[in-house]
Amino acid sequence: MSKKDNTEQAILQAAETEFLDKGFALAKTTEIAKQAGVTHAMLHYYYRTKEKLFERVFQEKVDLMAHSLVATLDDGKPFLKQMEDLTGAHFDFIAENPKLPFFLLNEIHLNEKRRELYLPVLSSAVRNTLQNVKRRLEQAVKRGEVRPIRTADLMFSIFSLNVMSFVGQSLVQQAFDLGQEDVRQFILQRRAENIEMILSRLKK
Repeated sequence: MSKKDNTEQAILQAAETEFLDKGFALAKTTEIAKQAGVTHAMLHYYYRTKEKLFERVFQEKVDLMAHSLVATLDDGKPFLKQMEDLTGAHFDFIAENPKLPFFLLNEIHLNEKRRELYLPVLSSAVRNTLQNVKRRLEQAVKRGEVRPIRTADLMFSIFSLNVMSFVGQSLVQQAFDLGQEDVRQFILQRRAENIEMILSRLKK
C-alpha cells in the first residue's frame, strides 16, 4: 500500500469514528485530521468538504453491508442455508459496527436534508439484496422447500431482530446486571436465536 493510500485510509478510519460517535453536525474535521495524524490542509486536499468525507464514509459502509449480504446468496446451497448464512452475516456486520444503527437513525430518519441525499443510496443497496432474495424465495416456495412469505416481511424480520439485539443490549445489561462475559454470551445466544426464529418461520 502506498503512502497516499495509507494516508487516505487513516483519514477514513478517523472520520468513521468521529461521525459514528458524534454524528455529522457535531463531527469536526480538525479532530478527524488530528486523529488521522495529518494536517487540516492535507485532509482538505483529499476531501474538499466535510460533506464529501461523510459521503465517502457512508457509501463505504453501505457497500460493505450489501456485499456481506449478497455474498451469502449462493444457488449451490439450499435456500434455508442461504437464509441462515444471510441472517448470520447481517448479525456479524452489526456486531462489528454496533453504532451504525443509531448513526443511520440520526442521519437519515431524523435529518430531512441527509435523508433526501443518502436514503436513495441505502435503498438501492437494500433493493438489490431484496431482488436477489425474492428470486430465490419464489423458487424455493415452488419447489416446496419453504412456506410462502413476502420477501419484504422476511428481510424486515431479519433486520429488526438483529438490530434490536444491539440497540437493546445496554438496557439488558443494566436490567440483569450482566458482566462483560455475560454480555458476550448473550450476544452469541441472540445470534443463534435470531437464526432459529427466521428458519422456523420458513420451514414447512
